[in-house]
Amino acid sequence: MNNIFHTIQALWPEYTKSDKKVATFILDQQQNITNMTLADIAEEAGVSEGSVVRFLNKLGIKKLIDLKLSIAKSAEETHPAEGALSSVVEGEFTDVVRNTASLMDPGRLSRAVDLIEAGRQVYFFGVAVSGIVASTGENSFIRMGKPVHAIQEGHMQMIAAAGMTEEDVVVVFSLTGNTRDTCEAAALARQQGARIISVTSYVNSQLARISDVVLQTFAKEEIINGGRITGLVSQLYVLDCLKREYNKRNRARTVRLKEEIGKAILSKKV
Repeated sequence: MNNIFHTIQALWPEYTKSDKKVATFILDQQQNITNMTLADIAEEAGVSEGSVVRFLNKLGIKKLIDLKLSIAKSAEETHPAEGALSSVVEGEFTDVVRNTASLMDPGRLSRAVDLIEAGRQVYFFGVAVSGIVASTGENSFIRMGKPVHAIQEGHMQMIAAAGMTEEDVVVVFSLTGNTRDTCEAAALARQQGARIISVTSYVNSQLARISDVVLQTFAKEEIINGGRITGLVSQLYVLDCLKREYNKRNRARTVRLKEEIGKAILSKKV
């Protein structure tokens, strides 16, 4: 298929009133479409789901996932990276950290750490790239004397969630906030009474809606370039803010423990 944006614009004279609403919404909100359902698009565009389906058919698209893939591919073609590779990477990393920092709400951060401090058991959930952040978080908090259990596999997340109580806390990392495994596990944990902290880019996502605290990242889901490190960097920024706030509140204990951990690690050196 040709560039989907060009195709949408080229067929404009053939559109009905409803088609034009859908077309305008897709062109204006192309960066957000990949995280939306058919119902979401219909609601935001002010048309029925059937109207969205008929519009996609006019484009030769049968399924919403095909539209999302076409948008991702066309966006790459429309906005190619320019300049020396090192400069491009530096710019992307700088932008994602700066933008994530601008979204950090000190009040929400403080509330999240309140929950972590009070939690009987604290779990970090994440899959794929988000699972790397969950595992990193486990390592960071254990070093400060706060036992955290990172779980990266969906079935194990469900097993852990089933046994939770109102004294437990789950920190869920998901860029989209709509990852099935983590959302299902978080919903079950919520049902069991656990408190939920979500780290996600989408404050209206399924995950965010069931969370007690939402800490927003900036990086967006990329279907074509899935697993890009910029998403990981954005989540790690939020994790580091959580870690530093917890450390600041518990400095006397964490400093002493870090010294003991340092000695233990040095004893393992050859």
